Amino acid sequence: MKTSILPKLFILCSAIFLLLYSCKKNKTAPKAAPIPDQSFVEEFDSSTAAVARGWQFINTSDPKGNSNWKNGGEDPPFFNAYSNKGVNAGFIGADYLSTSAQQGIISNWLISPSILMQNGDRIIFYTRAWNLFDGVSDTTDFGNSLQVRINPVNDGLDVGNGLDPGNFTQILLDINPNLVYSSINHPDVFAYPSQWTRFDITISGLTDTLQTRFAFRYFVTNGGSNGNGSGIGIDSVAYKSFGH
Repeated sequence: MKTSILPKLFILCSAIFLLLYSCKKNKTAPKAAPIPDQSFVEEFDSSTAAVARGWQFINTSDPKGNSNWKNGGEDPPFFNAYSNKGVNAGFIGADYLSTSAQQGIISNWLISPSILMQNGDRIIFYTRAWNLFDGVSDTTDFGNSLQVRINPVNDGLDVGNGLDPGNFTQILLDINPNLVYSSINHPDVFAYPSQWTRFDITISGLTDTLQTRFAFRYFVTNGGSNGNGSGIGIDSVAYKSFGH
């Protein structure tokens, strides 16, 4: 006796229809919501106002000195600001007195507010070094260095101590890591810039969107009152969200 093939055809057609419908649904599934715009500009016209906006100053130098990030570096300021929108010095700075040693480890952190960060975001800022009299006949920066780092773990404030960067393990930029000196009479193109200079960094290397922070680390080994480092300024920091 022959068996009808109609039931089998019906089942096969139903399966094909469900498969095609499923594929269509996947193609028309809504896209993930875009990342909210995290962009901002920080002029550092007041260190107090910057702290109120979420910036943190943490000095983990070894041994630690009494100096931290402050308006213009000191009173009077190191030099004129790149951009001044207020009544104060118009930029923020840190110096060799970050450590109390004659030759210690300077590790002084300027940490951003918490940000929803993604690859393609940009950090744009201006920085320059402070020149001091060398005791003979010239002025020099005594070799300064700045790192820009992010915390790829969370938006916490673990910056370690001394040489240890804590959770801020990812380096985006390292300015003058070899601590090359530059002076008025003997300038060096590899040294820290002696005039306000623009740096533009694009975030990369993240495995996913992350609520985190970036940080500027004034980092000088063998730094202090009888060692490397004079001081640096930072001004007009802009964070630009990708796609905005």
